Amino acid sequence: MKADDVMAELTSGRGRTRRLDLAYGLLVLLSVGLIPLGPFAGLGLVRMAPTVVLGLLALRPTRAGFGPTIAAGLLLGAAGDYFLNTFDPNLGVYGVLAFLLGHACYIVGLRRAGWAHTPARRGLVFGLAACGLAYAAIIAWINPRQPVSAIAWMHLHPAPQMLPVAPALLLYMPFLISMASVAVLRRGSRLLTAGALIFVVSDAMIPLNHFLLPRAHPGDFYASAALLYPGFITYYLAQYLIARGAMAEAVTD
Repeated sequence: MKADDVMAELTSGRGRTRRLDLAYGLLVLLSVGLIPLGPFAGLGLVRMAPTVVLGLLALRPTRAGFGPTIAAGLLLGAAGDYFLNTFDPNLGVYGVLAFLLGHACYIVGLRRAGWAHTPARRGLVFGLAACGLAYAAIIAWINPRQPVSAIAWMHLHPAPQMLPVAPALLLYMPFLISMASVAVLRRGSRLLTAGALIFVVSDAMIPLNHFLLPRAHPGDFYASAALLYPGFITYYLAQYLIARGAMAEAVTD
């Protein structure tokens, strides 16, 4: 891309970026601000709204460098937000699957930039893999369970049954760690890399709060409402940095 074209694209994109910041910020404030109300009908739509806006607004600016992969990853994340925030155990597996596919899209898109291996980056990737394996071992050891009455189209009899959530989480984890590792080892935006690493931190809080920590009452959806705040804030920040980093990188390709 020529220098004049880059400047024109940057100038034309400023208004879009400001609208993105404002719309996304307001929707995130709404989503996080509703935490004290607890689960309610329609909460899944509120939770997914910020990432839907982010995905739609990132589609055109990131296409030049990444094709549809970044926007697809964001929109699949929004679908995961919906399924997980219905608090319906039967839909939880769809939420995990949506995020898994979203990370697969990120991996495909991020690999296009090429690699910038350094000892520090390789060390960070090694640390990510070690932490992922340790966390997976904890999940497998505790083997948390939740009541499920159906798997996809198959209804369980008798229902509900207490089924382990470890298989779904252990299948998801390699995609999460791989996405963050690719972001660390590639050439490109540091914002995007920071977003990928923050995503790992955010996702580590979900099984901790929902499955690993003890709940005050057996019917509670999570162990602590207080942990929802850093969980959602880091998640929305991660998606935002990935989108903004990809947008900036695509303009300068």
